[in-house]
This record gives sequence, C-alpha cells and structure tokens, in this order.
Amino acid sequence: MKTRMDVPIPKEIALTLKSLEANGFGAYLAQAGSEAKEIMLALIPPSAIVGVADSVTLRQIGILEVLTQRGNEIINPFVPEITAGIKNDPVKRREFISMMRKTFGSDVFITGSNAVTMDGNIVNIDRNGNRVAGIIYAAPKVILVIGRNKIVKDVNAAIDRIKNVLAPAHTKQKRYKTPCAEKGKCYDCDSQDRICNITVILEKKPLSTDLSVVLVNEDLGLGWDPKWNEARRAKIIDNYYKYSWPF
Repeated sequence: MKTRMDVPIPKEIALTLKSLEANGFGAYLAQAGSEAKEIMLALIPPSAIVGVADSVTLRQIGILEVLTQRGNEIINPFVPEITAGIKNDPVKRREFISMMRKTFGSDVFITGSNAVTMDGNIVNIDRNGNRVAGIIYAAPKVILVIGRNKIVKDVNAAIDRIKNVLAPAHTKQKRYKTPCAEKGKCYDCDSQDRICNITVILEKKPLSTDLSVVLVNEDLGLGWDPKWNEARRAKIIDNYYKYSWPF
C-alpha cells in the first residue's frame, strides 16, 4: 500500500487498501483528485498509448487533459463530438464501437469502477462490456481510479448499490427508457436500454494484467449510500451531471 504517512487515513479506506493489496492489486491512496492525477502520471510512461473507458471520475480529476498535454496518445471514444447522435445513426454507432475496440492493445487502460469492497473485490456492471473486458485484459497495465463513495462492505452490498442507486440515477441522466430510471430501483427489466447486462467481480488481480487501484479520499463519480445526508448525495449527483451527458 502506497500512502502518505503524515495524513490520517479513514478506517474503511485503510482496510480497503490493505485488502486490495492482499488480493494482488497495486493499491495507492490519494487524498484528493489532484493527488490521484499525480500518482497516475507517475504510473503512466510518457510514451504510452492510453485507452479510456467511459468514466466521470477520470473527467473530474482532469487526467486526460494532462496526459494529452504531456504528449501521450489517447484513445477515448467517450467525448461529446463522437457520441453525439450515435443512438439514431448506424454509421456513427459503428464508428463508436470500432473506436472502443481500438482501446484494446493500448499500453495502459484507464477507467473508474462502480464499487470496491472492504475485503478487496472490485465490482462492475456494464451495458456493452468494453469497460469490464478492458479492465481484465485490454492492456499490460490497467489503472482504476475510485472515489471513497464507491466503498462498500462486500460484493452483495456492491451489487445492491449499483442496481438500486447507481443504475437508476445513470439511466435517468442518460434518458434511457428503463423502469429503474422512472421508479428509482431495479426491476431486472428486459428493456432495450437496460445497462445491467454484464456483471464482473474481480476477486484477485488478473494473472497477466498489472492492475492498480488509486483510491481517492474524495467523493468522485456516481454512487452513494442512501443513508448519507441529503447534502452529500446532492453534491455527488450535481458533480456527476457536470461531467456526463446523454448519449
């Protein structure tokens, strides 16, 4: 576990970092998004081709702009000018999918995650599968940036939170026509807009992938405990909306 010893670490973060390391993952603590960015810059070689999966967390910490300024080649399909209109334009949709596939074979693959457990498991639920497949095997080096609000007790708690908190909020923002977007909880639907198609649980580090987690002592991305106070939940949602858009 790589961390600054002069800053107190919240108990649940310290436990999660220790568990991640015990499960073979690289485990780094950042006290804020700005520090997470510096850790990532140290882990990513200046000459690396960097593949990206959709992640509000990455956009919040500003790592993509800094990598571009440094001279790294970035393969990132998830920008408004590429995603605009893909739902109703088959040609743009094919181009978008082709670009997602190009992230495979990059030198470094970066994204966020839906949840991380205090016993060191990483849990993600995907619609397309490009993100979870990329995490497992897209590149020799994979870096996940995860905010403290994604920490949960165990896998069952992770899946429950993803399906009943994250997915309803995400589908509503994307304007998908799902029961969860309308009613705020999972109905295990058959909607064409369903986003819970693929569930992947990383119990240990994939054998052939150098996978590191940068755990940030800051709320990033989408996810919260319904028991948290309204102000904290509202801030998470507001920040998510600033860095996300329907497509």
